[in-house]
Amino acid sequence: MSDPLHFKGRSVSVTAVLLQDTDITQIDERLSEKIAQVPPDFFTTQPLVADISALQGFHPDAKWLKTLKRIFERHKLGLVGVCGGVVAPAALIAAGLAEVRLSNESKSGKAAPLADKVEESAPIETPPPPPPTPPARKFTPTKVIRQNIRSGQRVMAENCDLIIVGAVSPGAEIYADGNITVHGALRGRAFAGGLENVGAHIYCNELDAELVSIAGLYQDKEQLQSNLVRQNVFISLNPDESMQIVSV
Repeated sequence: MSDPLHFKGRSVSVTAVLLQDTDITQIDERLSEKIAQVPPDFFTTQPLVADISALQGFHPDAKWLKTLKRIFERHKLGLVGVCGGVVAPAALIAAGLAEVRLSNESKSGKAAPLADKVEESAPIETPPPPPPTPPARKFTPTKVIRQNIRSGQRVMAENCDLIIVGAVSPGAEIYADGNITVHGALRGRAFAGGLENVGAHIYCNELDAELVSIAGLYQDKEQLQSNLVRQNVFISLNPDESMQIVSV
């Protein structure tokens, strides 16, 4: 039977909290101030180590360590050990903490540079919250019309693409919140993309439209006449929101 338990050495990333006072009340207040500067739960899942290198000649006992750990737990912080000083093993065991040596800490117990710690003079900038995301438009299956659209008729395709198998006569109007495909001549008005879907497009076999519009950006008949593309036409918007009309 194989051994289900193995002990292996691993490097673990921790955050060192530099303590500059032995007064538990002062430490509690400073923790509250630091936590208020960062997003909620910023340190919740991070293992923390109390760095006592600035407390020259201080040798914490079990009672002090237990109180320190309870303060961290009250702030929902995970204190796992102590570094930067001499602490009796019995005191560490009694408090449920470990002696931790940082990777850039010398064997003499000298503290690592303060840049690697949560220090007194290092303010933490909280990034601004992202703007609220508008609810995504829910698109329904493509609407397909298998007939010509005569003058005066109006076809609406709400929250979906529209396919016309036939011609769109002058005076007719077709609308879609998505793409529009006309398998025939487009001679009326076509409005694709609603008012905001700039990624929408219009395709038709023959272009002689009175007006085409994508996301509210349009070209009328006079503007369209300047474009020589007439057959198998694909209409879309460029990144600068100018209209692109090509043959495909």
